[in-house]
Amino acid sequence: MPDVPVAIIGTQATQPGAAPIETGTRGITPDHQPNLIVQVVTPIVALVVRFVNMYLTTFLGLLTLAGVTGDKVLPVTDLESAVRIAAWGALVTAAFGLVKNLVTIFGKLEGKFPLLTGSI
Repeated sequence: MPDVPVAIIGTQATQPGAAPIETGTRGITPDHQPNLIVQVVTPIVALVVRFVNMYLTTFLGLLTLAGVTGDKVLPVTDLESAVRIAAWGALVTAAFGLVKNLVTIFGKLEGKFPLLTGSI
């Protein structure tokens, strides 16, 4: 059975006594399941990838909405205005998504480093 890659968001710090998880670490599973190969992704890369994904998905959705409904839903008169409105709407949506992702990541980091935040 082929190995399955698994991406995790990681930092260089680990718990005392624990070995760091590095890219290429293999998780051995029972015989009837595929082994897991770890791909460690830094928090910044994860944020950038999620931001770009949300931006492009929203941009495509808004551009499609403008093409289907015309000026009935969005104030578009031509392709240029449709692209401009879709780009701005996608940027705003991706920015909200970025803030949500930051809250998630910093929440996980707070759990990983409780002494730095005073949460013990």
